[in-house]
Parts: sequence; structure tokens; C-alpha cells
Amino acid sequence: MIPHTSQKDVPVTQLRQFGWLMAGVFGIITFWPLVFRGEDIRIWASIIAGVFGVLGLVFPNGLKPVYRGWMIFGEKIGWVNSRILLGLVFYGLLTPIGLIMVLLGKRPLQLQFDPTVDTYRVPKETRAANHVLKAF
Repeated sequence: MIPHTSQKDVPVTQLRQFGWLMAGVFGIITFWPLVFRGEDIRIWASIIAGVFGVLGLVFPNGLKPVYRGWMIFGEKIGWVNSRILLGLVFYGLLTPIGLIMVLLGKRPLQLQFDPTVDTYRVPKETRAANHVLKAF
């Protein structure tokens, strides 16, 4: 679980994992041109990977300000992404499904008011007591 950015103490193990993760990501960035295009490695990325790796291994508390900044950035991006993704799902998937159902006359919830009925309960057929003993 990722701690909230207002949390004061970050465990050393989490800082160490963050340092190694960032070292790995920048290590991939370092060797990407060499492996996939036959070009020279990226020196700037190897330096950053080395700094993160050494700090993660030797002095993980030195990563605390970078970690906090990264978590604040991650929370902001997560907030924006969740709104964008939920908006896309709602307007791109659920709204067209609802419009198609309205055009086809489907009303799965049966929300129309009928003053002639005593109850809206739909009786179901009772099952045998042992129906859950063999689920598969």
C-alpha cells in the first residue's frame, strides 16, 4: 500500500524499494537505444540510475524528499486519470448502452408506477436446500 503524502515517516524498506525501482526504470532507459536500435547508451539515464541505486542501497533516507515529491505528483496524476477514465467509461460505454436500451424499449428496472398493483415484488421459484453443496 502506498502511504498518503501527509504521512511523516516513510519506512526505510519502502524508500529502498523506491530507489531500486527508479534505478531499474532509468536502467531500462539507459540501455533501450543499445538493445533496440544499436545506438549508444544514454549516459544521463545511467548516472540517474546509479544515483538512485546507490542511495537506495546505502542511504535510503536520502531519497525521502524525492519520494515525497513523487507521491504528491502521483496523487495528482491519479486524481486526473481517474476522472478522465471514469468519464470515458461513462460517456463512451454506459451512455450509448443506455440510449440503445431506451430506443429498443428495454426497461430492466421496471420503474414505471402502476396504481393497480398491490406490490411490485416479483416472486421467485424456491431452490432446494442443497443447491450450494456442489457449486461446480
